[in-house]
Amino acid sequence: MHKDEVMGKDTMTDAAPPVPDCRLVLASEDPRQLASFYGRLLNCGPSVAMPGMAVTLQLPMGMALVLYRPSRKRPQCPPAGRLALCLCCADLEGMSQRAVTLGAQPLGPRREEAFGSEQWLLDPEGNRFLVWEAPQAAPDADLDWEP
Repeated sequence: MHKDEVMGKDTMTDAAPPVPDCRLVLASEDPRQLASFYGRLLNCGPSVAMPGMAVTLQLPMGMALVLYRPSRKRPQCPPAGRLALCLCCADLEGMSQRAVTLGAQPLGPRREEAFGSEQWLLDPEGNRFLVWEAPQAAPDADLDWEP
């Protein structure tokens, strides 16, 4: 018997660590109202609600979006950052129009790029999000990409 086995220690150093549950988290002044916006935009409903505190939407793609009211008792992270929700869709124009109908505001016009079509918008609370449509790839398209 190995010395570590006698002492009750786990000798399995090759074992993979457990995979964490990954969620998107978005601070909100009114989590319920913002959950309504994203729920209607993405055709999903709340799966868990903590009245006045947080609402969790189970997104169609299998990930969860947690909208929460931040504590007023401690400082919060700065609101401006580089991370944003990106909604990948097959019809950018339709998705953008739907978002605007539900209360979003465009930050600029639709842009056509080599990597697809995109439009930045603000949700009803002023959080930036991107609506993106992949380009129509030719069957023999070169998949190598360099920034």
